[in-house]
Amino acid sequence: MSNLFSKSRVEAFSDGIFAIIITLLVLEIKVPHIEEHDSATSLLEALLGLLPKFLSWIISFFTVAVIWVNHHKLFTQFKHLDNGIFWWNAVLLLWTTFIPFPTAVVGDYPGNTTSFILYGLVMALMAASFSGMRFYVLAHSNLLEENTDMPDFKKGTYYSVAFGPVLYLLGALAVFVHPFAAFLIFFAIPVYFILTNK
Repeated sequence: MSNLFSKSRVEAFSDGIFAIIITLLVLEIKVPHIEEHDSATSLLEALLGLLPKFLSWIISFFTVAVIWVNHHKLFTQFKHLDNGIFWWNAVLLLWTTFIPFPTAVVGDYPGNTTSFILYGLVMALMAASFSGMRFYVLAHSNLLEENTDMPDFKKGTYYSVAFGPVLYLLGALAVFVHPFAAFLIFFAIPVYFILTNK
């Protein structure tokens, strides 16, 4: 049993990291500076210039919230943790903690295809680590609670690939059609999970 980890400690550690990430996301939005402090028009124009940063922040905020919810739901199905789950979780946290950076890049360069490709790749790697954890547990079913619906868990694992890394890569490619198309796909992913409760 020496290779087992305390599930409650790993969850608490992960929850703390998710809370920090949520905080870091909003810190990327800075108050605009204008020359004429009393000019309502200048301030409005400056705030409108921040719109891409607001949009990228909203998308990433809800994405991280969905990651946290799915992480919690997944961990409730684990009977105990081993080295494999611990390190898959660490890889998931690795990519999730990096999300504020591509979020800021997209906000600063909304018309640049490279910014969206970076965002899509980071999100795809995050989602792939989620799928990797599920596939690992699927191969080590003794780690799951006895009442786990295995066919449903297996189906959910395959769905996690389609609605995770595949869609994020599609979003990255959609920027070649139009940046707004990429925004829509990236936003549609967390909305899907929120509305379907999957």
